[in-house]
Amino acid sequence: MPLEKTQPERNPEDAKFGRLDDLVGYHLRRASIFDLQGVGSALERANTRPVPMSVLLSITETPGISSAEICRSLGMQRANIVPILAELEERGLFLREADESDQRVQRLFPTRRGEEAATEWLALVAEHERSMLRRLTAAEQTELRRLLAKIWQEDGPKQG
Repeated sequence: MPLEKTQPERNPEDAKFGRLDDLVGYHLRRASIFDLQGVGSALERANTRPVPMSVLLSITETPGISSAEICRSLGMQRANIVPILAELEERGLFLREADESDQRVQRLFPTRRGEEAATEWLALVAEHERSMLRRLTAAEQTELRRLLAKIWQEDGPKQG
């Protein structure tokens, strides 16, 4: 006699308990994949990718920033920024200048071409985001950004 599979009895109130749909991380991951695919497609038109865009934006938004400061702000390993900076520099998007007080530190400054590229890249990503978030009101979009930032931003120094 074959064994029959039985389903545990569930309370209708608990119908979703333990499902992927209940996990915030699942939704964050799905949304992240959806966003990164769209950003990647949008930036293909400019022959770049999300990380180089973030690095260039760090330079254009904070002229004189160092590569170590960019790594800290973006959560990157220092070794990973070297080829990205080489690519951006080869494209003429920023210049390096030695720090006045510490010649070992190089400060990064955008060129006019770099500022134009950053503006273009941001416009491409903004177009993607408008499409991706089209089902949300402006207020919901603002609230989504606020809530997501609360998840990933640090609380500051721990009190001990």
